[in-house]
Amino acid sequence: MSDAPLILYDALNSPAGRRVRITLLEKNLRAEVHWLNLALMEQKRPDFLRINPNGTVPALCHADETIFESAVICEYLDSIGTGPCLVPQDRRLERRMREWIAYEQEWARPFREAIYETYARERLRGSGITAEELPARIGANTLNPAWLHLAQSLLARGTDHAALADRVAILMERLGWMEEQLADGRPWLLGDAFSLADIALAPRIEMFPFIGVTDIAECFPRIGRFMSRMRARPSWEPSGQMPAPGVRQTFIGTGDP
Repeated sequence: MSDAPLILYDALNSPAGRRVRITLLEKNLRAEVHWLNLALMEQKRPDFLRINPNGTVPALCHADETIFESAVICEYLDSIGTGPCLVPQDRRLERRMREWIAYEQEWARPFREAIYETYARERLRGSGITAEELPARIGANTLNPAWLHLAQSLLARGTDHAALADRVAILMERLGWMEEQLADGRPWLLGDAFSLADIALAPRIEMFPFIGVTDIAECFPRIGRFMSRMRARPSWEPSGQMPAPGVRQTFIGTGDP
C-alpha cells in the first residue's frame, strides 16, 4: 500500500460514512477524517465538489486516487488493507453481495426523505442559526439557490407527518424481505462469512430511531439478532464515535492517537 495518508471526508450520523469507518477498522487501516457540516451545506462547496461531484459524503483521497460512493470506497479499502477479505472470492457470492448493496441503495431514498422530516430539520434548528442568518451561512459554501431553499424549508416548516408515515411504511415493507432472507439461520447476509453486504446494511438500520422507529428488533426479530451480531464486532463501537463539538479533524483506525 502507498505510504500516502488516507483522507476521509465524512459527516455526523452519516450511515454511508459509518460503512467506510467500519471497513477501515476491519481492514486495519488508519485515516484522517475531515468532518463536514451538512446542515450548512459544506458538502456543496466548490472545492469539495471537485472531490465528489455528487456533493455527498463520504469521499476518500489516497495518493492520486479520489473515490466517492461508500460501496466503491469500501471495496477499495478491502483491496489495500489487511485481514480477511470482505469481498467474496466466489463469483456467485460476490454477485449476491452486490445485490444486497443495491437493495440497500434502493431504500436509501425513502429513508433520506424521512430524515429530512425528522433529524435534518432538528439538526438545523439545533444549530442556533436564525432565518435571517441562513442565507449568508449557506452562501459561504454554495451559490446554488436550491440548497438555500432546502435549508429555509427545513427551518421554516413543521414535520409533514403524513409523508413521514408513508416513507416509514415503505421502509418497513423493504425490511420484510431481509427478514425473510434470514429465515435459514445464516449469521451474515451471505452465510457464514462477514462481508461488505453486512457493512452496507447495518449502519442504515441503526439509524431508524432517527426517523422515530424504535421497534425494529420487535418487528423483525431476525434482523434484531443480525444487528446484535454487528454490535458485538470490535469495529462497531469505534466506528460510531463522533468528534467533540467544534472539532473538524480526527483519526480513525489502527494507530489512533
